[in-house]
Amino acid sequence: MKTRYVKTPEQVERIQALYAAPAFLDSRSIGTSFLTDPAVVAEVLPPPLEPAAVPRVHVSVYEIRRSNCVGAFAGASVNLACTYRGQPGMYCLTMPMTTDTAVIFGRETYAEPKKLAEVHLDIGERRVRGTVTRYGITYIELSAILDGDPEPVERRGTSEHYYFKYFMRPDGAGLAADPELIRVTHSGATHRFAQGTASLVFRESAHDPVIDLPVLQLEGAVYAEGETYTRGEVVTTVPAGRFLPYAFAKTDDLACFADVGAGVRGRAPLAIA
Repeated sequence: MKTRYVKTPEQVERIQALYAAPAFLDSRSIGTSFLTDPAVVAEVLPPPLEPAAVPRVHVSVYEIRRSNCVGAFAGASVNLACTYRGQPGMYCLTMPMTTDTAVIFGRETYAEPKKLAEVHLDIGERRVRGTVTRYGITYIELSAILDGDPEPVERRGTSEHYYFKYFMRPDGAGLAADPELIRVTHSGATHRFAQGTASLVFRESAHDPVIDLPVLQLEGAVYAEGETYTRGEVVTTVPAGRFLPYAFAKTDDLACFADVGAGVRGRAPLAIA
């Protein structure tokens, strides 16, 4: 008897090909960036990543309407500009997603800091609004008034994104091994594009503290439609003890659940501010 829990060699080969070359298609996104406190960037970036010359944070909310690996989903990202060995890149602080398939694929393959969330992208006539909500808190709200209708364009570009891959020891005493620093190269194509004026609101959340990033100077908004292709590689390892203080950034604050009390079993607080 054959079950689907064990794959044939042909199935394994096909699945591995998808892991090697994910494609995220038919996307719509709104994004902005802002300058922040360089001291905060220096504190948040794990070594060996270093701050970029300009302390810039990039925020985006998007819909992926087709993919070759996880189906359709919506998501958002908060990225810090950084460098690795002198080369520019991005370090992702948080990446909320609307489906467990997208969360599992990204966390287990690239170690992306993904969590389940309610993510909405509302596109009107020259107005776009993206929101991210968890535990009843809309902790990211990004809006834009576009200067005009999105225009057809053909633009291509690449960017490097960095994540740390690690696991906790089963007895809770630190990390199981030295984390791997993963570099993911994004190759994108934009087919429609518009610029505009951005509005960004971060709200207090114990589990998703993006509000800790001061918005000192908000820059313009960008609306884009296109697709993205990714590939990942391990570039180095980091001593476990050195990385440990940063290891809890991509999980919810477990102490908040503990403080609720043993009488509320299996139930998360509706709102923690």
